[in-house]
Amino acid sequence: MKKVSLVTAFALLLVAIAASAEPGKTPEKMISGSIARLDTASRTITVADAKGVQWTILWNDSTRVLGGELKQGQAVQLGYVESEGKNWATWIRVGEAKQ
Repeated sequence: MKKVSLVTAFALLLVAIAASAEPGKTPEKMISGSIARLDTASRTITVADAKGVQWTILWNDSTRVLGGELKQGQAVQLGYVESEGKNWATWIRVGEAKQ
């Protein structure tokens, strides 16, 4: 009997966690690094992080750009979400990260 109660409690916990997340909303992730490539025509930015890993991020009209103009070689931090197999910036902050 205790085994069934434990399984039921665990199942209810999983349902509660799933219900608390917004349906259809992907969690935002963050990265920081420097702009390795910038293509304003296709609205694509490639950011190289501290480990040398390059991330290709796209932006659109709703992306907030803070701290100045995007230029190759600049330090940036950004938030992005994954959608339809692509990374979409929600915000981009130009300049070194504040400690």
